[in-house]
Amino acid sequence: MHDHTGATAFDRRAFIRTGVGAAAAAAVLSGQGIAAGAPRPRRRDSLLPVPKPIPGGLDLSGFGFLPPYDFIHTFVPGPEGQVLPFSGGTLQGLDVERGTITNFRGSTANAYHVGTAEGSDGHSYNLETDMRVLSGTYRRGGAEHRGTFAFI
Repeated sequence: MHDHTGATAFDRRAFIRTGVGAAAAAAVLSGQGIAAGAPRPRRRDSLLPVPKPIPGGLDLSGFGFLPPYDFIHTFVPGPEGQVLPFSGGTLQGLDVERGTITNFRGSTANAYHVGTAEGSDGHSYNLETDMRVLSGTYRRGGAEHRGTFAFI
């Protein structure tokens, strides 16, 4: 699909497929993929403790968000000073914490998507995402737990 500038547009279905594909790939690469003999999902009554968020993060009040949605426990890794085209967000450097939970040991995948998406109404919309997948162990309540998490 192309917009009037000749750039390739990204429809919602392709966007969702890409996000799900990225999450599945990260899970498979981390050894958590679904395969013959893979552990069964946990029963609802045996859910793992919720991980603790990292300290610090981004103040979103300048974007018009009101408490409690005006602060998120995440940073924006990437080449320092690069500005994202639609949100105006500035990447904070390559040594910035990519994860979003404390006491985590494992792998983190991070991807930004920038482009346009065509809605079912026929209009083009600016698209800018920050997707992350974390897979590994974390400590909470004095015990170590294993989990795979997605941030979309």
